[in-house]
Amino acid sequence: MKTQFLITMILAMLWIALSPAHASEKEVSKDQVPKTVLEAFEKTYPNAKEVEFEQGMIEGKVVYEIEYKENGREYEILYDSDGEILQKEESIDVETLPVPIALAIAKAYPKATLEEAEKVMNPEGALIGYEVEIKSEGKKFELQLDTYGKILKTEQD
Repeated sequence: MKTQFLITMILAMLWIALSPAHASEKEVSKDQVPKTVLEAFEKTYPNAKEVEFEQGMIEGKVVYEIEYKENGREYEILYDSDGEILQKEESIDVETLPVPIALAIAKAYPKATLEEAEKVMNPEGALIGYEVEIKSEGKKFELQLDTYGKILKTEQD
């Protein structure tokens, strides 16, 4: 159990470090995205619709976030310049958030309304946490939570 907790905490810290919120993102056109990134994306996600591109910096390195829709869901994939996946996000219905996540939000923000939710996964697709957008007392916040419901980061929009 301790080993699993330690692994989860390490993954959570990595997730925070790689979080696009740390990047100064700007929208870019498809032509501005490296060929290696486009090829990796198009090979893996050939049925992607409504594709949008952003470029950012994380720890001094250029990264690319590709947002798209497929099968009624929204996704975001974060790539490095070489076309390697750093992180994946998948939109989910807020009603499907696990109980520990919902309870942690309710405890920290008792008057909050859940607006949007995403599962955050590592490059292999393993769940490492959740990103949730809430509205509380007229303000919007984005929360990053680990899989146990611990709030790792809060940003006001």
